[in-house]
Amino acid sequence: MNNLAFGQYYNSNSVLHRLDPRTKLISLIILMVSIFVIKQANYGFIYLGVLFLLIVLLVLLSKVPIKLYLKSLKQITFILIFSFVFQLIFNKGGSYFEYLPQIDFKFTYLNIILALAVFVIYIFVKRLIKFKFLLLVLTLGIMIYILTLTFNIEPFYNFTFYIYEEGVYTGLFIIGRVFILIMFSSILTLTTKPTDINDGLEKLLKPLELIGLKTSIFAMMVSIALRYIPTLFIETQKILKAQASRGVDFNEGSFKNKVTQIISLLVPMFVISFKRASELADAMEARGYIPGEKRTKINEMKLKFSDFFAMFIVLGLLTAIILGRVLWDIN
Repeated sequence: MNNLAFGQYYNSNSVLHRLDPRTKLISLIILMVSIFVIKQANYGFIYLGVLFLLIVLLVLLSKVPIKLYLKSLKQITFILIFSFVFQLIFNKGGSYFEYLPQIDFKFTYLNIILALAVFVIYIFVKRLIKFKFLLLVLTLGIMIYILTLTFNIEPFYNFTFYIYEEGVYTGLFIIGRVFILIMFSSILTLTTKPTDINDGLEKLLKPLELIGLKTSIFAMMVSIALRYIPTLFIETQKILKAQASRGVDFNEGSFKNKVTQIISLLVPMFVISFKRASELADAMEARGYIPGEKRTKINEMKLKFSDFFAMFIVLGLLTAIILGRVLWDIN
């Protein structure tokens, strides 16, 4: 949980930090639309490459340490790997991927016995050695494949794993989309204060007040949620350490014990959440906050030339992607 970066703000005096929050919010929406407009066919990877170069430029301009962006990506590493492997296994479109050989698995009783032995050893040593489950699965797969080539034993089941071009390309395309989406979101939260996001949302949603919606309340809810995501995770980490010091092990025990352990984590988390919500409500009331009432700002937001230039760039990028897709679809 120390690796959580989403919702955190990094103070700096970069070009991105000085942009109007409305500009960054609108740009993020436009870039998200651009990501999903891109089609895998018709030079889709070229468009993703252009967006990737834009991310590199924005990361350099933001003056935010790269490790903070990597922390944001670490949280979705499993999802990216799972999505890619899922496409490799189940997407049979196109022809065989000529650059990768087919993989033949021949399951014998010797393979199964040794695989079970490795799994049992893993159960006993995982307390002493940090060994990820995905690494265990990969090790078992490599072991079965090597034993297939080493021992000439009659198999009881043959399985040939073919890798298709469509599976590889679709998996890479999904990874590229999610990666770019997370990076753009991280750039927004790392370079924009939660209060600025709140003010920007309130300004952008202002026209909805004509139909009776209280946009200021909605914007305040979003701002508070973004602000307290890291705080709640830090509190969870403290509770985990406190429970561990009392002998609670969340990785061991029967199903009944694990349910009890989870309850011992959830109960204090709910108590802390309600306590913080009450303290926040008292603090807002003491400062004269009245939901739905008109509020003045110390610093009024004004769009500058850099804001219009940034929106012009992202709009031009979206237009180019849409035109490219339409023209190639016609051809």
